[in-house]
Amino acid sequence: MEITAEQEARIRQATDDFHRAMEIRNAMSVRVAKRVTAILRIGMVSLGVVTIILMMMLYAFTSKMGEMIVALNTMNTQFSSMAQDMTAVKTTLYDMEHNIAHVPAITRATADMTGTVGIMRGSVETMQNTIGQLNNEIHATTGQVTNMTRQIRTLDPAVQHMGRDVNRMSGPMRMFNIFNPID
Repeated sequence: MEITAEQEARIRQATDDFHRAMEIRNAMSVRVAKRVTAILRIGMVSLGVVTIILMMMLYAFTSKMGEMIVALNTMNTQFSSMAQDMTAVKTTLYDMEHNIAHVPAITRATADMTGTVGIMRGSVETMQNTIGQLNNEIHATTGQVTNMTRQIRTLDPAVQHMGRDVNRMSGPMRMFNIFNPID
């Protein structure tokens, strides 16, 4: 069976078309491979940058940890001292209430002033002493609250500085919003 000229021309045309299709397929494969390679490189660089940023954030957090622990220990000590002082104030107020409870009995006994004045004087002196102690304890509590306020003010700049460090370190990550926007 012989091939006619027209069939030969069709076969050549089909061979040429197949050859062009293979060249196009090869060119597309190369383009896809280049794109995949570029995406993988960008991904690896991004992963490296994220790793570096996380390491820097970890360093910033741990470098301020000692100061924070000291400040928190100081605050804990001050709060414990304040709780003890409040217990003492509560005891003093209870004593005052107990001492004041005797006042109605004193007023009933004012009819016989000669014997009762001495008892009343003792109770008033006890009240004065109790109020003096209460004033001293309130003064000590005020001093401790002032000390605690100073320590919190000392801690505040360190926390703000740490916030600025975290904000500064997160700056490079904003670049990735261009590659993968949230909206």
